[in-house]
Amino acid sequence: MGADFLKGLPVYNKSNFSRFHADSVCKASNRRPSVYLPTREYPSEQIIVTEKTNILLRYLHQQWDKKVRHTRCLTAESEFARPRRRGKRISEECTAVWRP
Repeated sequence: MGADFLKGLPVYNKSNFSRFHADSVCKASNRRPSVYLPTREYPSEQIIVTEKTNILLRYLHQQWDKKVRHTRCLTAESEFARPRRRGKRISEECTAVWRP
């Protein structure tokens, strides 16, 4: 029959769990707990403080400040910089009308 492989599987009947022992499953409690061993020495007066602002907001503010600083720099340079092309100078001789 096709159901022979399902014979040993547990069902809602409590007698199916008669060989189950809870003590044998919970052997992890007998082990020693893991301990963190630091690899670097940090000064004891160092104080850990949580940030009040969100990390994403802080990043966006930093990027905005960089952009504002960059645009201020560009406007300051353009005010004091000489133009690259100089205008054509017209002397007084050229302004006089030539008549043959």
